[in-house]
Amino acid sequence: MHKGKFAGCICLAMLAGIVILGQLSFGQGKRLGDISTTLEEEKIPSSIVQPTGIALEAVIDPETYVIGPSDQLAVNIWTSPPLSFMLTVTPEGTLIVPTVGELKVADLTLEKGKEKVLSEVRKKYISAAATVTLIVPRHVVVTVTGNVLTPGSLVLSATDRVHTAIQEANKADPLLHTEAQTFRRSVSTRNIELRRKDGTSCHVDLARFYVTKEDRFNPYLREGDLIFVPSTNLEKNIIGVYGEVHSPGRFEYVEGDSITEAIRIAYGFTRFAVPDSVELSDLDSTATILSTRIIDVSGIFSGKLANIPLHLGDRVVVKARPEMRRDFRVTVSGEVLFPGTYPITKDKTRLSELITRAGGFTRYAMLRYAELVRHSVSPEDIQLEQLISLRGSVSPEDSAYYHFETNLRLRREVVNIDFEKLFVQHDSTQDVSLLSDDVIVVPSRVRTVYVFGEVVSPGHVPFVEGEDVDYYVRKAGGLADEARSGDRKIVKAKTKQWLLPDKTTIEPGDYVWVPKEPYRPFIYYTGIARDMASFVGAFIGLAILIGTIRR
Repeated sequence: MHKGKFAGCICLAMLAGIVILGQLSFGQGKRLGDISTTLEEEKIPSSIVQPTGIALEAVIDPETYVIGPSDQLAVNIWTSPPLSFMLTVTPEGTLIVPTVGELKVADLTLEKGKEKVLSEVRKKYISAAATVTLIVPRHVVVTVTGNVLTPGSLVLSATDRVHTAIQEANKADPLLHTEAQTFRRSVSTRNIELRRKDGTSCHVDLARFYVTKEDRFNPYLREGDLIFVPSTNLEKNIIGVYGEVHSPGRFEYVEGDSITEAIRIAYGFTRFAVPDSVELSDLDSTATILSTRIIDVSGIFSGKLANIPLHLGDRVVVKARPEMRRDFRVTVSGEVLFPGTYPITKDKTRLSELITRAGGFTRYAMLRYAELVRHSVSPEDIQLEQLISLRGSVSPEDSAYYHFETNLRLRREVVNIDFEKLFVQHDSTQDVSLLSDDVIVVPSRVRTVYVFGEVVSPGHVPFVEGEDVDYYVRKAGGLADEARSGDRKIVKAKTKQWLLPDKTTIEPGDYVWVPKEPYRPFIYYTGIARDMASFVGAFIGLAILIGTIRR
């Protein structure tokens, strides 16, 4: 009795094994339900499990994606119990569906391939619903040749486009970075040829793809593709799009280009463009005669007018409609109640009005040294200003100093305005109109003179009316050992002029600079002695010669 039951169990187990092995060998795939007992235990339908880590630029379009060997498809038949298969397209381009048969799917679009598989499944399972899903796109081998840094074969995904293959073929060694940049400037991006293994070919235009995102300008890759990248001459093979477009510049010319395509490649009109008055210019073959005409491109885009073809060397200029509004602004800093940036009108806002809006001066304002700077001060200008102010020991005779000062003066134009005359004496001739990016600087009241250079204790010394340079040097501890006292200079606080002490009167905020005696090596003095000895010898020789002649 027990032996009979045991033999029956063995038979059933062997039968089940034969069925499973038959399904696996027949389908050349794996039952999703057979590879994960965890899914069954958790009652999760295995067909909804998707692989992760696949980088895609967008959802795959079943109407354009073409099936090929190694694509992995999930076939789900919703019977009771449901049947779920993970199937791989064979190297022969067929899909073997268990219990259904072998179906030719290679070179069909994903949409057509699904229809074919579902049609055959429904013949077997008349009342059951079924689905076919692309799970893992295949890898393909393509060849890139022509004007690329590393021509040859590449392994990429079927979800990659032509531009990805070109990018991979143009990856250069970092040591060749400069050469690679020069090389890439001669690479065509609009006249690329894609040749399929079936003998067909298509034209790849990356500039138009980036603008339109249309697949026909940058197709997906398929196994056996050959990509040919020609060179180009952007000095000759060009069209130009300038003016009020989002990306003006030169673009590679392609036979069949039109004025609307040129505008699209330049990423369209800006909001200030005048699309009904676009200027189209072309040169004759001798480059001596320029013909210009006005085109209503808005009418072409709307379909009311015919498009205008472009020729090699044509230039498109999109004019701007008048717009006077700008970010006209002036910055006020220093001793005003409300420092900051204020909007102004074009050439009408006056200095006095702006100071009023800033709340007026504080009681610490030093109007004598207030400035109106015509150009805003950048961080580099501030560094130069510190050099001009000589808060370090820089010789005024240093040629580098004069170079920096000239640089600063040209970039930082100070308007000749006397703030005391305007705001204290109410002289309206000083009330100038402000320009955008002007900077008003109102310094704090200073009652010191800054002494620096070769003194014992450089620093600020309290200002005393009528005192001369010797007084301030004494207050700074006197001359240091290496001081050159005869070349002392006064640096004026406002103008930054270097003046001799007897040519000016010291005022609050001025600087006193004491230079350093230059270092002279011993050879310097021996050279002087040698030169003097030579001079004396020559003089004595001359005297002897004159005496001999007189005898």
